[in-house]
Amino acid sequence: MAVAGPRRMMWAVEMAVIVMGLLAMASPTMQLSMKNPLRGAIQKINDIKLPVYAIIVTATSSEKAFNESVLQLSLEGKSSLARYKMWSFKVAVVVLGLLAMAEQSMQLSVRHTLHGVIRKINEEGPYLGLVLVSDTNEQALQASNVFVPGTYAPTVALAGRTFHVGKINGTNVNAAATVQLLIDVFPIEGIVHFGSAGAVNDTLFIGDVVVPSQVAFTGSWQWKKFESKKGQLRFGDYNNPTGGENLLGSIDFQPTSLYTPEQKQTIFWLPINSSWFVTATQLQNVEMQQCLDTDRCLPRSPEIVYGVRTSTADMYIQNAAYREYIYAKFKASTVDEESAAVALVALSNEVPFIVFRGVSNTAGGSTAYKSYSYLGSVNALNAAVAFIGAVGSSGASRANY
Repeated sequence: MAVAGPRRMMWAVEMAVIVMGLLAMASPTMQLSMKNPLRGAIQKINDIKLPVYAIIVTATSSEKAFNESVLQLSLEGKSSLARYKMWSFKVAVVVLGLLAMAEQSMQLSVRHTLHGVIRKINEEGPYLGLVLVSDTNEQALQASNVFVPGTYAPTVALAGRTFHVGKINGTNVNAAATVQLLIDVFPIEGIVHFGSAGAVNDTLFIGDVVVPSQVAFTGSWQWKKFESKKGQLRFGDYNNPTGGENLLGSIDFQPTSLYTPEQKQTIFWLPINSSWFVTATQLQNVEMQQCLDTDRCLPRSPEIVYGVRTSTADMYIQNAAYREYIYAKFKASTVDEESAAVALVALSNEVPFIVFRGVSNTAGGSTAYKSYSYLGSVNALNAAVAFIGAVGSSGASRANY
């Protein structure tokens, strides 16, 4: 593309080009994340207040030279404006990767009504992202009084999600229920995820907190014929009462595709960040709540259990036979519906993360202490708060990732 002379540049609309329509590109977000090395340059471009922008959407490395040349023109043109006041045109190149045009933008455009609010919030960062997954978890957070809301914008609503901005133990925290949007919009140095879970391992009891070293998504199935082979789950084997024929056949559990900036890998067990896990194991004097009130207490004091495995699937398990199979097959200690998703997003963005899950019930098992399930959320929050204090005071949120 040739750049016209000064006379022709007075026609601001002549070169207003928007090239869009790329639906399958390399980047999974529609704008650059807070930690992308190009974000500063893009922000500087966006700060230039001129009438017309030509937005050129590109994705191939072969166009790198062109992108850099036009980017240089865009940045240098600000000083040229003083000499050529008739220039009312500026070319700004925004390198985007679009997976689908219908997806919600992962960054706020400069025209978004909350762009200025988010920018001011981010000036107070970076933050730790506290990811919670249910109303019960949010109630536990609010009741604890450990979260001190920010003074400028304590809550921000984006894409139907509410982000709570403030501090825990003196550390900047952004509490939310969605991970990718949290990472893309705010300067997040790590993800602390807490919630409740169902126990699979019979040694766990309501109120205990597990800090897994591995999580896996066990809801991705490959259907097989009715005959089962070693390692497969044959539904007919779990009829209750016994007898009869279950025509669902059998399944294999499929691994997950993990995409990072460097590579794509197929993996089943997603690893927790090692340095953060070590920090968690060194927590001391974490308050574990045993009683709902003075008259209702669990038979033993809850404990924190480290190094177990957590199974995640998009279903609520209330089947004792399936619970036993999950434990026998994967040696998982708890089941939930979110941990693997949080892990996958964090790993894909190369952001450290850790999981605290409080046992609220025995999956498909005894309901004797069902009324105490809330203590699972309370104790998981207490452990997460202690961890945030330890990581925040050490300043090692992104160390040794």
